[in-house]
Amino acid sequence: MTCYSRLLLLGSTLLAFAASLEGAIVKEGITQDVKMYHGGGGPTGQKVVGDFMIQHCDEFKGAKRVAISVFNVAFPDENSLSASLHTKPSSTTSNGYYMSVTTTTSFHKTSTLHTALQGVDQATRQRIADAAYADFVAELQRAGYEVVPTEQLGKQAPEYLTWKSQPNFTKGRFGTYVAPTGRNVYFLQGDSAKRDVSGKKGQLFLPFRALDRPEAMTRSPYLAYDAKLGIIAVTLVIDYGVYSTTGETRKKRDEVKVEFEKSVAVQSGSFADTATLVDYWGPKSGGFAGIAVLAAPVRSDQPFGELSGGDGNVVVKADAAKFEQAALEVARTADAKLVAAMVGER
Repeated sequence: MTCYSRLLLLGSTLLAFAASLEGAIVKEGITQDVKMYHGGGGPTGQKVVGDFMIQHCDEFKGAKRVAISVFNVAFPDENSLSASLHTKPSSTTSNGYYMSVTTTTSFHKTSTLHTALQGVDQATRQRIADAAYADFVAELQRAGYEVVPTEQLGKQAPEYLTWKSQPNFTKGRFGTYVAPTGRNVYFLQGDSAKRDVSGKKGQLFLPFRALDRPEAMTRSPYLAYDAKLGIIAVTLVIDYGVYSTTGETRKKRDEVKVEFEKSVAVQSGSFADTATLVDYWGPKSGGFAGIAVLAAPVRSDQPFGELSGGDGNVVVKADAAKFEQAALEVARTADAKLVAAMVGER
């Protein structure tokens, strides 16, 4: 094993350890009760800045000339979530927009919820991905970055042209993955895994993600070195709702709930279960990416569809045009936030 390989393995191990220590619970779409362990995952540690959790913040410093190796827009098609506690009564409430469900078994109380989206076709998702990418590039340029086109990246770092891509509209951890027109889908770390629905916000599958080494993650630092510029990888998760769960607990005084509110939103995550994020490798990164993970969802209040169902099963029937309008709104805001997070550390 080379020294560089040992360094990467050590970094992933430390990241996994630090992330596993987080008390990661989703509350109104925001990751709550997260303890940050400075030094975890690399020499520059982890911190919370505004709506972001940031790791290896020093990597963003001095960035000026950049290229985008990955830009994926993920659209969840369905989701499940659960919470559990020992013994207490059950209830279900709904008003056509907001749903909460709790059920009881003979041994322990569980709250489970399954949701699905209908009515948003591939053409709509492609337009959203195209617009989100154009906005992101424009935000970078407004912030003073020189953005090198994909074609030029391929010439400066020919290895990029050899990467194995996924077909557009491939299913991954966050639903359907779409690349902007003219680009390819490249999975980032954990994108090929299934989502954890336990209420632990991704901790059950953390070892898989820590050991998952997709090409776009392991080889982007080489692109940065060869092309002598910064390499950016982005995932935007555009969801149709915001979730809350009390997670898995043994505290009998706690109320167990899984809740869902219909809302087009750029979904948030944590280091244990990243959703919307930007990765950045400089020419001398040593393999460690600067990472900014969106920890508070970007939501739209625009109406876009009807909610139906019950007994823990919810269907959102969307108007495609209204969904697109709301998605473009939140994508623009999220793009600006992602770039601002990079600039704030530059």
